[in-house]
Amino acid sequence: MGTRLERSNGLIGDRIAFAWQDRGTESEQLRVTISQGTTASNMAMLSIWMVMWLCLEAAVLYFWLQGSSEGNAAVGYAIYSAFWAFFAFRIGKVWLWRLRGSEVIVIDRRGISVAMVFGQRGLPDFFAHGAYKGLSRVEENPAQILRTFEQAFWSMGGETLKFSGGKRTMVFGKQLTDRDADGLLRLMRPAAQRLERKVESA
Repeated sequence: MGTRLERSNGLIGDRIAFAWQDRGTESEQLRVTISQGTTASNMAMLSIWMVMWLCLEAAVLYFWLQGSSEGNAAVGYAIYSAFWAFFAFRIGKVWLWRLRGSEVIVIDRRGISVAMVFGQRGLPDFFAHGAYKGLSRVEENPAQILRTFEQAFWSMGGETLKFSGGKRTMVFGKQLTDRDADGLLRLMRPAAQRLERKVESA
């Protein structure tokens, strides 16, 4: 797809926004942002879940402090607290992800970077042109229980696109519909190929 046929910006579905920046210059890049927001009802359920989890810890802590802190009671509470803290972190991270999270993909003449961004902060993974291959869809397996779980709104998984970079496989495009994932793939493939050719011909 030539430059003239590429839209300068637009949307793919409801969650994907893309924009070309500095067209025709050495700093030319395609920037794709995949929002991670969910419905108001789902956010309400996540918020209630988080509040109830905090209340549970408060109640256990209250009753534990009323009793003995010696022997088996202290050990039991330590084990419970580790379990509680693990899930509190997971719930809080998903809540923040749905509230302020996004995936940001940048393709330029150097390569591809993919970042999970909370608000304005995120550390990108960068792959230079020639160091990655196989930009494609993640193969679906509906019978896989974990894969089904990753598509739920309380999960941060469910990636739909991938490419390999050395010994690592980079996955992204969380919980996109088949149509949106295919649309994003049709946008990224020719963009990456064209920008890589510009480097080779420079």
